[in-house]
Amino acid sequence: MPDRAGRGAATPEAPLEGTIPCYLPAVIRLVFRLIYGALLVAVFVAAVWFGFERAIVGRSVTVPDLTGLSPDAAAAAVRAVGLQLEEQSGRARYDDKVPRGHVLLQQPEGGSLAKPAQAVRVVLSLGAREIRVPDLDGLAPRAAAIKLSRESLALGPVSWYRDPSAPQGIVAQDPDAETPAAKGELVRVLMSRGAPDVRMVMPDFVGKDAQAVRERLEKFGFRVGSARFEAYDGVRANTVLKQFPPAGYPLSNHEVVSLTVSRAPDAGAPAPRT
Repeated sequence: MPDRAGRGAATPEAPLEGTIPCYLPAVIRLVFRLIYGALLVAVFVAAVWFGFERAIVGRSVTVPDLTGLSPDAAAAAVRAVGLQLEEQSGRARYDDKVPRGHVLLQQPEGGSLAKPAQAVRVVLSLGAREIRVPDLDGLAPRAAAIKLSRESLALGPVSWYRDPSAPQGIVAQDPDAETPAAKGELVRVLMSRGAPDVRMVMPDFVGKDAQAVRERLEKFGFRVGSARFEAYDGVRANTVLKQFPPAGYPLSNHEVVSLTVSRAPDAGAPAPRT
């Protein structure tokens, strides 16, 4: 409708296409604050790292490698970079590669960083361990091998012979006892096996007197073990009932003969019926 001035009433204008929504400025401000905060954190971290480099790393020195050096040479090497040398004599140990009296271990290790005037602790080498051949006299080869292995040695060829007058065991060795030897060196030995073996075909002793059998075997160097007694009707006491080894067996004087022997019937046992 026209107003009093004769003009038509104003109509509301439609919103323009492409206008910025009202919430976008707040989002932009939030993104800006996040980026700004991240930049501040990055600057802080860089400043801290730079300060650490200047305060700590910048004043550190590189530890020289002292392995294999003599104590005098090691002391000169650490003094040249502003460090000190501390020898830990109680921890010295054997080593096959580093000569005696030279640096074997160090702490801090070579190439690491250390503060000026810091002490570098070193352990000296005792050199290669001196090995001496142990005395193997009278031992069996197995016992000798065990004893040699404890000294980082090994048992070599074993030669033997028979001698009735010599006890069984090692009677000679090469190298001799208490001789210096290298690690893993072989020790050759000569051992006696005592008297030669005595062998015979086992006779049949069943039905024979046990005491006579024992005396006969022991006369020729054979050993008889403790007899086992059993009651057996109709057989006189002390008669061989069983034997081991059996008759015909090739018996060695290193084996023990076992006998089962009859015993007298018990006094209180009833007499057998006829």
